[in-house]
Amino acid sequence: MNSLATDLGVTDNAVRLHLAALERDGLLERRGTRRSGLAGQPAAEYDLTPDGEIALSRAYPPAFTALVSALGARLEPRALRALFADAGRRLAGEAGAASGPLAHRAGACAALLESLGGSVTVQAERREAVLIGAGCPLAAAVRAEPATCTLVEAMLARHAGVRAEQQCHRGDEPRCRFRLTPAAAV
Repeated sequence: MNSLATDLGVTDNAVRLHLAALERDGLLERRGTRRSGLAGQPAAEYDLTPDGEIALSRAYPPAFTALVSALGARLEPRALRALFADAGRRLAGEAGAASGPLAHRAGACAALLESLGGSVTVQAERREAVLIGAGCPLAAAVRAEPATCTLVEAMLARHAGVRAEQQCHRGDEPRCRFRLTPAAAV
């Protein structure tokens, strides 16, 4: 810790606080200790967690965008939408299912989009709810291939057990907009 504090030009306590915060947030995990042979406590060793690797990588957005663009160039529109829908359902499976009244389910969908980097407001009525994004968490991919919105549409439908209909604004500044209705409604 002393060498890290010296290298960074901060105190040992500052390093300790930051390491504790990164560990609390699931970005680092303590791997073990290393004895230096000097007096004092042994040095703790840390590893990045999978979440930490993702947080520090800048490769995911451009790699995903390039993949989406390549898929759009090679697949027929129907096959592309089916592939994105499958990916969206898989992504929803990681989040767990929402339940309750439609307004509650819409709120859970908004929270899911926000957990992915979106900023969403909900307009809920008795028979439908509309999720309105201030932007799009997949904007670069949507610019490369507009069918990318199908991924989010399927994710929301699976997550909340509703019918999700994309009404997204595409173009230079994509913005999410999804109409949610009970699954039996059309």
